[in-house]
Amino acid sequence: MGLFGPAKQEPVSPAAFENDTFEEPFDSLPTLPKPHSNTIIAKGITVTGVIRGEGAVQVEGCIEGEIDLKGSVTVTTTGQVQGPVTADTIRIAGDVQGSVTAREHLCLERTGSIHGDISTASLVVENGRLDGSSTMLTPPARPQEPVLTSDDLQFGENYQLDDQ
Repeated sequence: MGLFGPAKQEPVSPAAFENDTFEEPFDSLPTLPKPHSNTIIAKGITVTGVIRGEGAVQVEGCIEGEIDLKGSVTVTTTGQVQGPVTADTIRIAGDVQGSVTAREHLCLERTGSIHGDISTASLVVENGRLDGSSTMLTPPARPQEPVLTSDDLQFGENYQLDDQ
């Protein structure tokens, strides 16, 4: 009588489960996507401190401190950074108050402003505002591809190389 009174329960012994075999209902779970190394500082969020690491950071909110990345930094139109920014590639559409060092490329968009000195190997300014000086860096060295000659090539047995 379980509706209005206590239900009668029979005790279950642990031995009841020892011989049972259970099949996993999730044998073929789909693989999870590879995690991205992107970080978004959302609008309305303020981060205070140092952001250091590898990956991509998109600033839609406010950062009060230093950004030092091996990767890319994007400051959107709503983004604000108060401190130095260093990364491989940097795109600024918001406001940065501090020095900016882009090891490879810096793009200052029409809505962006930088109040500080910049150093970069490649610079694009789309009518943005730069209050500071700029220094052009030597582009990072790219590994050279080896030059192949016909002596380095390997062909099948029936191929004949015409010497002209």
